[in-house]
Amino acid sequence: MTPNTIKRREQRARDTARFVEAFFALTGLRPAAAYREYLPQDFLARSIPSPGELVARFDDRLHTRTRNALRQQDPGPLHCESWTYGSLLELRGFGMFCLLDVMQALHESGFPLDPTPRSSPATSRSER
Repeated sequence: MTPNTIKRREQRARDTARFVEAFFALTGLRPAAAYREYLPQDFLARSIPSPGELVARFDDRLHTRTRNALRQQDPGPLHCESWTYGSLLELRGFGMFCLLDVMQALHESGFPLDPTPRSSPATSRSER
């Protein structure tokens, strides 16, 4: 392995750890990695304001990359009547750290980030 490959892997590991800890602090959920596939489906389906509303409301709190990704949303096939965390992640240029940026702004404004309570698999089995 080259030194650059090692550095990239180390940086990716640090970024993943940073994402997981920040996501956990905001939601109480701890994904295994900083990829959409590792986020709970019930979280991804939660409703949030549209990209236009997010920019209008939190423009000064959002990082430039997040703001730009939200502003570039066009009313094409990704246009949604109701927006979710999952639909935001479909926007071009909108990644996991943009998601954290939006979540932090929503959290600071009092928007509920906690996932809908659900029973654990052990509980649901014992209730059957």
